[in-house]
Amino acid sequence: MNKILIIAGGGTKHLEPFLDEANKLGVELTIASFSDLEYLIKEGNFKLTVKGVDCARYNLVYIRLVGKRYEDVSLLASFAKKYAVKLVDSIYEKSQFIRLPLAKSLEAKLLLEAGLPVPNTLFARLDQIKEKAAKTLGFPFVIKGTLGKQGHAVWSPRNEIELNELIERLKDQEKNGGRFLAQEFVRASQRTRVLVIGGKATGAITRPTRWRKRFIEKIDGEYPPGKREALKPLPEEDARIAVEAAKSLSIDIAGVDILHEDKTGKFFVLEVNSAPRWESISKDCGINVEAEIVSFLISRIGEKREF
Repeated sequence: MNKILIIAGGGTKHLEPFLDEANKLGVELTIASFSDLEYLIKEGNFKLTVKGVDCARYNLVYIRLVGKRYEDVSLLASFAKKYAVKLVDSIYEKSQFIRLPLAKSLEAKLLLEAGLPVPNTLFARLDQIKEKAAKTLGFPFVIKGTLGKQGHAVWSPRNEIELNELIERLKDQEKNGGRFLAQEFVRASQRTRVLVIGGKATGAITRPTRWRKRFIEKIDGEYPPGKREALKPLPEEDARIAVEAAKSLSIDIAGVDILHEDKTGKFFVLEVNSAPRWESISKDCGINVEAEIVSFLISRIGEKREF
């Protein structure tokens, strides 16, 4: 019987739905926290275990959520590579010391190199962003912490006053090693999130964007409400773009955010989340995401490793 390990930083309660789906599909699946990892060096031998089980016994490990457990991920990925244990996301098979989620500065570069459209971007020190961003991108623009995720560490100054105040607030973060980038403001009132599992666009939803009221027009004195719904059928172009974006980063299970400008329809890949939340997609699209993922993990076991 195939043996699969799904591991995450923090608790494991959110991993429990995988157990039922694995049982239905006849696969032996273990869920664990990185806190359950331990190793012993004895008489020149190294043995890494999780919950007392030798990690080399697993056919595949799905690293669901890293958090701040980069040390544990490096240990596990390097051990898995030595003993031919498959890894999801597959980026870990190429370099066991990779850090996910990727920094937004690196993500934007890799997406661009893959021929995918990303917003105009300036990666620089805060003082250089203060000096150059407005001239390059125009007001308003967006400032992001490069390690921010899921909508956090994102700001959008509309003028010099707001920019100066924001830069002052962020200086301490920069002194402590934080990095930032500036991106053009895309006038898209809706954001598309596509869930990609193993090179397949599984489902998609649309949600209103944060600053949509800056540019949409009122109707009868009120801003029209944003849409919160499944995209059925899934738009072919968005599906293709999302799959290509995930593939370009070697991420197997991803939430890809896409923006379409309201007036022109021009699209941009905004973000590729390597640890996506899928509750909304599961509910709105009627998809059993855990079952889809377990099926994909089983299929990956039989695939040839790529390096």
